[in-house]
Amino acid sequence: MFEGICEAITREMEMIDEKLATGKAQMSSQDLDHVDKMAHALKSLKAYEAMVGHSEDSYARGRSRTTGRYISRDYDSRDDYRRY
Repeated sequence: MFEGICEAITREMEMIDEKLATGKAQMSSQDLDHVDKMAHALKSLKAYEAMVGHSEDSYARGRSRTTGRYISRDYDSRDDYRRY
């Protein structure tokens, strides 16, 4: 998901890196701001991607009526009593 956006941001960051790698140019505050925003965008997109990928797992959980703890929905609440 969002591969095109992530690739475009990565290319932009690589272009700035190449410009600075030659040693002929110094990083300006505008470059730093641009890199910061792009890095934040990449991180946010990857986090969103991870959350969407695990959303099915989170819906498979619920709370135990006896303990209030989060449990799997296929969990047998009688297991709470079997431990004692």
